Amino acid sequence: MGSADEVRPLVERKLLAMGFELYDLRYVEAGRHSVLRVYIDKPAGVTIDDCERVSKDLSVMLDVEEFSGGPYSLEVSSPGADRPLRTERDFRRAAGRGVVLELSQPVDGRMRVAGTVQRCADGVVEVAGDGRVMTVPLTAVRSGKIEFSFKP
Repeated sequence: MGSADEVRPLVERKLLAMGFELYDLRYVEAGRHSVLRVYIDKPAGVTIDDCERVSKDLSVMLDVEEFSGGPYSLEVSSPGADRPLRTERDFRRAAGRGVVLELSQPVDGRMRVAGTVQRCADGVVEVAGDGRVMTVPLTAVRSGKIEFSFKP
């Protein structure tokens, strides 16, 4: 077993059993400096202690499963506050927050939508802004981010 696609289901099951979600998993092969990056999430947020605990448990599991034919480093972290919004789950979690969406195809004549996520279901996200609610198919979203505003 030596690819991200092969190990993803095992990592996902292990994380679910530990109370976490797999946000993303990437394996970057670079000889003696290969890295398996696992991004975890949970509703209450991820702590450093969470990352340490997950890293230890995943390391044991990956050794048992004989992941990778050579040396590699395992990195476990949170996807961070500025994580991209990609899936329905990501947009549901962003409900009530401000977002900026860059579109791959126009929706109501716009290639960029900014506003507050009202809801996301059945492949569409509803964003309130400019005095109206826009319905944007997730297939039209090229990139999405939570918009942060810092108040003094």
